[in-house]
Amino acid sequence: MDFVLQFFNKFLGQAPLLLGTVVLIGYLLLGRKWYDAVAGFIKTYVGFRILQVGTGGLVATFRPIIVAVYDRFGVSALVIDPYYGQTSGMQVLDSVNSLQYVGYVMIIAFLWNILLVAFKKHTKIRALFLTGHIMYQQSAVLLWALYWVITGATGAEVGWGLVIVTGFLMGTYWSVASNLVIEATQDVTDGAGFSVGHQQMFGAWIAYKLGAKIGNREKDVNELNLPGWLSVLNDNVVANVVIMTFFVGTLMLIIGKDSFAYDTNRYYWGTYIFETTSLFAVYITIILTGVRMFVAELTNSFQGISEKLLPGTVPAVDCAITFGFSPNAPAYGFIFGFFGQMIGIATLILINSPILIIAGFIALFFDNGTLAVFANRSGGRRAAAIIPFFSGIIQVLGSALALSVLVNGGTNVIGWMGMFDWATVWMGVTLMTSVFGIIIPILLIPLFLVIPQLQYRRNKKNYFTTMMADTLAEVNPSTLK
Repeated sequence: MDFVLQFFNKFLGQAPLLLGTVVLIGYLLLGRKWYDAVAGFIKTYVGFRILQVGTGGLVATFRPIIVAVYDRFGVSALVIDPYYGQTSGMQVLDSVNSLQYVGYVMIIAFLWNILLVAFKKHTKIRALFLTGHIMYQQSAVLLWALYWVITGATGAEVGWGLVIVTGFLMGTYWSVASNLVIEATQDVTDGAGFSVGHQQMFGAWIAYKLGAKIGNREKDVNELNLPGWLSVLNDNVVANVVIMTFFVGTLMLIIGKDSFAYDTNRYYWGTYIFETTSLFAVYITIILTGVRMFVAELTNSFQGISEKLLPGTVPAVDCAITFGFSPNAPAYGFIFGFFGQMIGIATLILINSPILIIAGFIALFFDNGTLAVFANRSGGRRAAAIIPFFSGIIQVLGSALALSVLVNGGTNVIGWMGMFDWATVWMGVTLMTSVFGIIIPILLIPLFLVIPQLQYRRNKKNYFTTMMADTLAEVNPSTLK
């Protein structure tokens, strides 16, 4: 079991290795030469690592600015950021000698996802969740939340019953939610052949559905078609730099240069602001480069797995992959999500809430950015602004509610996930479990599994052929905007 745990943590938990191996196996099953399969592995691995460089650069650049806002005004609170949530969970579990159970939850969840896909004729599940680091992160946070509201106050070690229930519930969520958003992701990515497997799968589906009702998909954020001198903003790179320089640069001016540790021998204050904010466009371009490199490999090779091992299976991968198909939308999501979160935080202050929230960059950008991508596809610019705005409010208030029953874990608790699904679905699960006990997560497993059945009833004719190899053209990376 120690070997199995190490394998899940050090291999399945590493998305580039996992996805590269999936491509390798897929190409071998398709009968490709071994060297072509190895080349596919390398291109997928390198492409995903490039994607991670881009996403990591965004976080490293912009998270300190968000933190500086609160430091400047002397605010101390809990942070809504996935890594703060993961750290909280791991510290609480470690304090009761139960951190090792996170690996067991992840194993149970992943095997359950595979089983549900294998019996898709009955379960109607088509998606296989492959975002390794998210798998471990979510397993840690859910086990912590359920443990604490059920038995945490006693200080007892986590029991095997809770580990098993958490594993099955986690795997059901991965399966059902990533399956739910397949068709929407197909539309967003022009039929690229994958689904989203991340922190906002229910949120992305809601954004896509609501977007069509509140906006016009013809008014795309990436096709502004502005007249005169404004036409320079029709270029994605220019638009991203101008928007982020105006928005984030204003924040930096308000905070003041004394809050930033920059080299005054190298930068003027004005050029430092510009060079910092323009990195947004730099990292978006890096993300796009990585996506272009491995999306085609993953999609085309996964046909081998779909044909030979798990017919009709759809890979569910990191949400950042969708950014390449709508480069301007993440900026919309970040900006309007920020305004929404500020209103949410102001609301907590006005009602004298015992829980005060600090915005986290990952939820602000990657969560709201993803919702903006899906909202834009169905509802254009209007939807890409409105939906992230209300998402920001929900992220703050929902996270505060979840933390209201978890914060008594002491100094080990420093934050919550903050992503849309965790501020809605998992917030509700946590609160209901605190009142009614373990029966809530047990009942949710079959209730979640009703969702794909309802999906199937609405689209019996094309449900299992949507992602079949003979209905998909070869993916051309040049289709990415």
